[in-house]
Amino acid sequence: MRRLLNDIAAIEQHFAELTHGPKVFRDRQRGNWSPAVDIFETPTEFVLTAELPGVKSDEIDIQVAERMLVLKGERRWEREAHLEHFHQLESAYGTFERKFSLSELIDVGKIQAELERGVLQVILPKRSGEESKTAGRSIEVKS
Repeated sequence: MRRLLNDIAAIEQHFAELTHGPKVFRDRQRGNWSPAVDIFETPTEFVLTAELPGVKSDEIDIQVAERMLVLKGERRWEREAHLEHFHQLESAYGTFERKFSLSELIDVGKIQAELERGVLQVILPKRSGEESKTAGRSIEVKS
């Protein structure tokens, strides 16, 4: 379903570009983008990776609240647009927020995050049997 919605959004964007010209700055001003995320499981943990090129670790906020992992941040525009004439601009900028439901299997108290070469990796260890802490907490992003 998500793939279908992404395909429909892409068709709408192409149609808008045909009728109104390329949308070079419209989305960038609204700050509407969503980093690509992959999630996989090993025998001892779940691993979430998010593509965040150009984003610094101090620009990423990871929170756990009510069995939800919330990933927020901002990719900033750092060029003087009036000095250049862009022919194509596909990179997205602005704020982002992604939310993920956490399984009861995850030990919330041991979640770790690291940003390396533009890829955020969040390690979500599985519980070892005892009850895990479920209260909200902030996760520090190491680089």
